[in-house]
Amino acid sequence: MPGCCEGSAVESARMIRHSGLLLALLLVLVLLWAPLPFGGVLPWAAALLAALAFGALALAAVAVEPLQTLRPAALPVAALAGMALLGLLQAAPLPAGLVAALSPQHAALERQAATLSGSTAPAVSAPARLTLAASSTRRAALGWAAAAAAFLAGAAAGRRRALRRCLAGAVLAGALFQVLFGARDWFARARTLWGVDLPSAVRLRGTFVNPNHLALYLEMALPAAFAWSWWAARHARDEPRVERRVALAVPPAMLWLTLFAGLSFTGSRAGLLAAAFAVSVQGVLVAGERRRWWLAPLGAAVALAGIATVTAIGWREGLGRLFATSAADVSWGARLREYGEALALWRRFPVTGTGLGTFRDAFPLVQTADLQGTWWHPHSDPLEVLVTAGLVGAALLAAGLWGLVARLAVVLRDGGRSEDRATGLAALGILVSLGVHEGLDFGLSMPGNAITLAVLLGAAGAARVRERSAELGRARQDLAAVEALDLEHVEPAPERRRHPQRRRRGARKRPDGELPHGRPVEP
Repeated sequence: MPGCCEGSAVESARMIRHSGLLLALLLVLVLLWAPLPFGGVLPWAAALLAALAFGALALAAVAVEPLQTLRPAALPVAALAGMALLGLLQAAPLPAGLVAALSPQHAALERQAATLSGSTAPAVSAPARLTLAASSTRRAALGWAAAAAAFLAGAAAGRRRALRRCLAGAVLAGALFQVLFGARDWFARARTLWGVDLPSAVRLRGTFVNPNHLALYLEMALPAAFAWSWWAARHARDEPRVERRVALAVPPAMLWLTLFAGLSFTGSRAGLLAAAFAVSVQGVLVAGERRRWWLAPLGAAVALAGIATVTAIGWREGLGRLFATSAADVSWGARLREYGEALALWRRFPVTGTGLGTFRDAFPLVQTADLQGTWWHPHSDPLEVLVTAGLVGAALLAAGLWGLVARLAVVLRDGGRSEDRATGLAALGILVSLGVHEGLDFGLSMPGNAITLAVLLGAAGAARVRERSAELGRARQDLAAVEALDLEHVEPAPERRRHPQRRRRGARKRPDGELPHGRPVEP
């Protein structure tokens, strides 16, 4: 019977290990596929990414044992799932009185729609919704749920270093492919992408329609490349052979410079500034990790090296758009007016927002004549969350982000290995870069970018850390206090210096409370 139990345990462990490998393989395929079909923006591509994310979650349920290991991911996943539930609540038919209490503007629009349709039903009895477009809100809720599933699946895979390396390698390989593929079309001035007619490639765009969205994707790979460089440099110091040091340190450094050059040639001004700021912050984090503050300017020096590389390759193509920007720039002026009118829209729906995914439907309520065209998204992802999800959605995301940053700070400080700490460094750099960029753009509206970010952050937050025992710390403090008290009540004897051998022999024979020569201890 014991042998049967042991065999069952071994078989269970083997199944979990194989499930973990299958999970990592599926996530690698997701990361490689996510940016290819125009960033996943097409409906079929977004649906496929969501299905893959839910499939990865099902594998994660088998691969993780015990489930307590996923506790670090609880708060971020709860925030993402809460956004999905909020969207479903917005799209669900609710009592008109409840809708009027939560969002009077929605109730007024419902009454207006009933009047225009000629309905004679009492307004108070007809159900109402907290969204201006229920179908768009349901699709957006599915996207948030897929991000939660991808985050949790990434956390399940991120518990093992080998699987985490596979995920990081997939993102770095995907980013390098985007740069090389985009460079080919850029030099050829291609007008098509996957057979679809597009404007001539005057900026590097990879497999994205909008070059700014490619810049955001590269910003998720650049901090990982810098963290790899930091880890490699630490290990290269211990290598006695020069060729081994070069083999460790040069590849990640060259990869970072290549990706930074590709980011510059996208022409994304926000992306370039965000990447430079993120690597500067990473340099400060590297210095603070071991209190070596002389390393703090390292990140800024790396950013300058990247700018110098871009200047040598092509200053006009790489940095010309950034330096040509002025305070009177037409797009910047339009963007400021857009922000003001988006905030006016939020003030109409402050608590629950207009409904997830409904910015395109709601913006005409406040759009002025000088802002022509159809606005699918504002040039700010946080602002879109505030407008479409209201204060409820903003609070959910703030709570999830706070929990994630706190966990990543612990990983950077207490990671069990230098590779674990490098994982925290990479994830914090990604958050800094995207926090700057997405304040001025909407790259995370691309499902490919959103799923990639969720997998990476989930895997980083699950890295193992050294446990700090409060009991052990108190025991050490008590022991130190006892030793200090003992030394305080013992006077040194002059004979100890003149007769060290006699002192050691006497120490073995002395009775309690006496010194080696027999004199009682003086208080």
